Amino acid sequence: MNWSKSLRKPQYWIVALAAALATLHLTILDQSDKPNLMSLSILVWLTIASLVWDKKDQLKLDSGIFSSFLGGTLIVFVLLRSISPAGYHLLISPFVSGLGLGLIASGVKGLNQYWKELFILGLLALSSTLESMLMAIDLPLLTAKFSNIVLWATGFNSYREGLSIILPTGRVEVYGACSGVESIMLMFFIAILFLFIVPLNRIQQTICIIVGVVLGFLANVIRVAIMAVLVAFSNEEAFKYWHGDDGSLVFALVSVLIFGMFCWLTYVRPISLTTHSEEDVNFE
Repeated sequence: MNWSKSLRKPQYWIVALAAALATLHLTILDQSDKPNLMSLSILVWLTIASLVWDKKDQLKLDSGIFSSFLGGTLIVFVLLRSISPAGYHLLISPFVSGLGLGLIASGVKGLNQYWKELFILGLLALSSTLESMLMAIDLPLLTAKFSNIVLWATGFNSYREGLSIILPTGRVEVYGACSGVESIMLMFFIAILFLFIVPLNRIQQTICIIVGVVLGFLANVIRVAIMAVLVAFSNEEAFKYWHGDDGSLVFALVSVLIFGMFCWLTYVRPISLTTHSEEDVNFE
């Protein structure tokens, strides 16, 4: 490869700038000590990279002076804000960066080529609003109710008072992170990302999102039930582990794996088998 000729092509500079902006976002996010958002953001950037790569030969890179200036201004704004980590908005800045890159690459008229990528980044920017909507349905109370049902169904003598799950030798209260909002949001985003990669009809898309959200909720319900048992047996060290970020990530990983198996068996594998069958027929 002739690197001197490659460096003269604007698309290589755009790719380099996109990689730098994604790295900046993940670096600042890593310093903020938000592991769930970090995992989600990595998946978001990888999905965006995959979507752009799949259509790289069809993209029209034709930006005018005004669009390039506007896009550059947005990116400079993000970079200036990133000088102070407190000024860099972890949710909104990626969308502004993506919008700026789209303007520089293809101009205002060509932004429709990146609607999927901008939609994903826009959804990430609105994640705080989505979390507030979840909390508005009294998610902690739902989690406490279902966790108590799990304990009762597995033979424990438990009952619930408000947000408290009570066993004969201990009790836990469902507040904040224990409500499951982070695990539900993670699975919701993973479902959305999957829909952009694998083509599905409306009914399949709805089922996919519902399954993802339910898995995120149930994973946290089981986690809360386990913590209640640990409190009842006075196992403080184990309780702290499953109550902390590491324990939360374990259940998030399990729910992601289950969701992946569901999608593979329900959607991906049938599509693969159908494709192979058509190829066999054409070969004959």
